[in-house]
Amino acid sequence: MISLTIMMGGMPVDKMEKTEDGRSCPAPTQDPELNDENKQVAVEDANYRNPADDGGFKLSEVCGNCAAFNQTHDMMECMGNNPNLGYCQMYKFMCSADHTCDSWAEGGPITDSDDGSEHDIL
Repeated sequence: MISLTIMMGGMPVDKMEKTEDGRSCPAPTQDPELNDENKQVAVEDANYRNPADDGGFKLSEVCGNCAAFNQTHDMMECMGNNPNLGYCQMYKFMCSADHTCDSWAEGGPITDSDDGSEHDIL
């Protein structure tokens, strides 16, 4: 089976791979250990954190409005339809909408209604 990756402004956005049951999910959404490993990379490389623990961030710069925060319908199903979660396309883990990191990028979240315009990712 072929797996596709699409690009939005230089950011790879995981394309859902169709399976016999009609869809598949990125491995970190189904494997808690892999999700935790990827989250740890985000903590170490991008200072992923709860803003309540850090007063030095802009309230407007939370994961829930980051250009890498994927909340498409298919992705939400993969994550159990928790409205406070999104899939971080940069670090490949399920992240909290109310958290932040130093890699935050304007222009999100990624949703099904996204018009395909470029996200400004560095």
